[in-house]
Formats: sequence, C-alpha cells, structure tokens
Amino acid sequence: MNEQPPGRPRAPVGLAFVVPALIFGVLIAAQWQTQSTRLPFAARYQVTLAEAALDLQAEQETLKTQLASLRAELDAIQSRTAVFGPLAADLERRLSRAKEAAGLTPVSGEGLIVTLDDGRVPASAPTRTIDLAIVHSTDITDVLNAAWRAGAQAISVNGERITAASACVGAVIQINGALLSPPFTFTIVGPSERMSAELSDPGRLVDQKRRRDAFGLRFRVERSAELRVPAYSGTVAVRYATPR
Repeated sequence: MNEQPPGRPRAPVGLAFVVPALIFGVLIAAQWQTQSTRLPFAARYQVTLAEAALDLQAEQETLKTQLASLRAELDAIQSRTAVFGPLAADLERRLSRAKEAAGLTPVSGEGLIVTLDDGRVPASAPTRTIDLAIVHSTDITDVLNAAWRAGAQAISVNGERITAASACVGAVIQINGALLSPPFTFTIVGPSERMSAELSDPGRLVDQKRRRDAFGLRFRVERSAELRVPAYSGTVAVRYATPR
C-alpha cells in the first residue's frame, strides 16, 4: 500500500471529476439562458417588422384614396373650364387625351383575364423545384409584354394599373408601391381574339408554359366580353415643363 509523502495534505476524493462537471453545468445553464432570451427577442423583432409593414401598407392605401379624390376634384374643375370658350375647350380635350395616355382614366371593353399562381409543391421539395414552381417578377413582365405586343389598350394586375411609370420588382412582387401576393390576376382590355392567340401561341411565354407542365405553375387565360381596368393610382413624376 502506497503512503502519501509526509507534509503533503491528501486531496479530497473525486475532486478532479466534480470541478469539470460543475463548470460544464454552468456552461449548459448559460447557453440555455441565452437561447431562452434570444428566441422571444427574435420573434418580437419579426413581429415588429411585420406590424410596421402592415402600417405602411395601410398608410399607402389611405394616401391613394386621398389622391384619387383630389384627381376627381381636378377633373370636375377641368370640365367646368371648358365652357369659357374655344381655347379652354381645346385645352380640356388635350388634357383628356394626355390623361388617357398616362393611364389616369379607367378603361372598359372586351379583353382577357390572365391568372398566374404558384404551383402546389411540398415544402420538402428541392429548392430548385420550389423556385421553378413560383411566380417571379420576370413572369409578370413577360405576360405584360406579350399583351402589349398583341394590342392591349389597358392592363391592371391585382387592381394596380400598369403604366409607363409602373415597375414590377422584388421576390415579393411590388407594383406601383403596393406589395402583391399570388394569385396574380391580369385584367387586360383590348382585342380579345388577337391577344388570346398571342398568349396561347406555343412560341410565346415558353418558359411559363414549360414550368406549368413540369412544376405545376398556374397559368390560365380566359376571354371576357366586358372588363374594366381602373385608373392609375400612383404618383406622377413631373420632370420638367416648357411654358408656351
């Protein structure tokens, strides 16, 4: 039996195991505490962003309503000035044509209803499959270009009038400052037969039709005898004016 050298105190039994276990327990408790505070904070942060986005969207809708009301008042004033003489009447006609060209007046007539929607694929599907099954801003742009090419007179997407001032950008589709979500419904006023032939042509919108057949992207074209496209509700940027 080995004896401890004289003058050296005997170490407590198991101390070499107790101290590391104690340190490990403290680390686990600290990590758990960090996670328990981090997750609620992250959730609160996400909720705050979502609420801010909803508030901004509601504010934008209110401003659009006010803008539409002011434009209606200007239209009424413009109509009343036409009775002041031939010059005023000619100016009123020119202003009306300019507003029509800018999309500031609603348009009605025959046309097409085109629907683009995400395909129904499981969340467990490969990322590439999911990407090909959803609607992108380029898909919306392609449909718009095909419709204009076929003679469309006016187009709206989910109620937003498309004009030269419109832009379609983002992974979350944004048009005229409004955030849109699928399904995307195009209301297109124009020669329905000609536009239907253009959009149904196998040589047009090839990518969308391929993804419809392979990945379930929803792409549907319907003809309608009477449609209405609303006036543009966004702001109009005036870059310069020339006095005459």
